[in-house]
Amino acid sequence: MPAPGAAPALKLRVLYPVLVLALGAALLLRLRPATFSAREQAAVQRAALLALFDAREHAKRLVFWSDTTHLSPTLQLLRDSGVPFEAQPPDTAALALPLPVHLESLATLEQQFRAEPDGWEAWFARYPASSGLVALTRPTLLAQSPDGTQRDALSVAVIVARTCGEHCHSAWRVTLIRDRRNVWQVRAIEPLTLPRD
Repeated sequence: MPAPGAAPALKLRVLYPVLVLALGAALLLRLRPATFSAREQAAVQRAALLALFDAREHAKRLVFWSDTTHLSPTLQLLRDSGVPFEAQPPDTAALALPLPVHLESLATLEQQFRAEPDGWEAWFARYPASSGLVALTRPTLLAQSPDGTQRDALSVAVIVARTCGEHCHSAWRVTLIRDRRNVWQVRAIEPLTLPRD
């Protein structure tokens, strides 16, 4: 027969680890956002764009593909080669880039090229010191919690694609990590192989 008071002590020994785990999980939920917000997506894209076009290429302006119904020429090449991604026209206000930004759609691009026999040469005269026509993808989470939620995601990748002529295309997969200050830092820039068009 157990001694008086043994049952409550036994219950505490069993419940204590459960309570500690529950408290730890609650703290983690408060420290890490449960969703990958539009603001965070813009922060990821901004960090990738600045690393590529400000720090590396010293572009004086960025021209973005803004068409929501057609892929940019370079993203279309990636799609045709089987690279998975979700295109995302830029939210230029949320990106808040420190250089002039212009938007181009397929319709405006076709109109310019019909009016200008020089094609891309005239395009670059219109947008001097730009890095070409830039397109973005939605950031992809690289680390998830076991149940598939985004709570534990600290690493993401975004594809940045550039079209700079009829046969001039570049694309990069930029991997970023979120530091302890919740700032996205570029960890790697990987050039992607594009098929010849």
